[in-house]
Amino acid sequence: MRKIIFGIIVVLLVLAIGAFAISAEAVNNNSSGNSSVISKLSGSVEGFVQQFASKSGINQQEITGVSQVDFNSLPKEVNIKNVNDNNLAIYQINYSKNNQNKQIYVVAYSLNQLKAQGDLIVASDKRNFLDFGYSGIMNQSGFLNTGAGVQTSNSKGYVMPRDGSITAISTDLEVVQGNPGEINIVILKNGQPISFGNTISTDTIGMKKDYDVQEKGIVNFQAGDVISVVATSSGNVAWRDVITMVEITTNS
Repeated sequence: MRKIIFGIIVVLLVLAIGAFAISAEAVNNNSSGNSSVISKLSGSVEGFVQQFASKSGINQQEITGVSQVDFNSLPKEVNIKNVNDNNLAIYQINYSKNNQNKQIYVVAYSLNQLKAQGDLIVASDKRNFLDFGYSGIMNQSGFLNTGAGVQTSNSKGYVMPRDGSITAISTDLEVVQGNPGEINIVILKNGQPISFGNTISTDTIGMKKDYDVQEKGIVNFQAGDVISVVATSSGNVAWRDVITMVEITTNS
């Protein structure tokens, strides 16, 4: 006899990041059980799994094993659809209750894998977007305007109210005169270019776009720093109607 129970809970995992868990319980009267407790998990993860088990009515003394499940060999009791497994980790808890060997499966956000993706946003992090653009034709280097319509410069732009990082940039524009070359959308911090921006080929005319992301902590700024954007080009080219968005991530 097998029984499957699904539930969703919200928990705090390691660094107090949001996480969810789905559990599936399988009962097997004929199972011989797990004779050894697997201790490959970190103390924080093992503690989280045991806490979940406790909330599910499983005493710590009843747990006989805790292990991470391979996504390529999912138990039939766990059915996950339309979920990116890069963001998740599945843990199996083996336990003995009423002389029966049972398993419960916990599906949770994986902190280590999220860190590897470079897109981990903890509870205190905030994302904001700085709008830049230019309405009209450009055929030489020039500063873009802010969302308020004011042209930026080496000393004029968005003043950062908090410490943080530049984490993404995207650009959409139309090439109206194409030749071999490129358009570079360059972010400036206090008038100095940073090593992060968009590059758009001008080999052909038409609408073009580019977008790039990076981890926080690579290009940092402090409160009071000025962020502006300039468009530069190589080759005999012309473009129009630039829309650029710069993402910043702050700690509060």
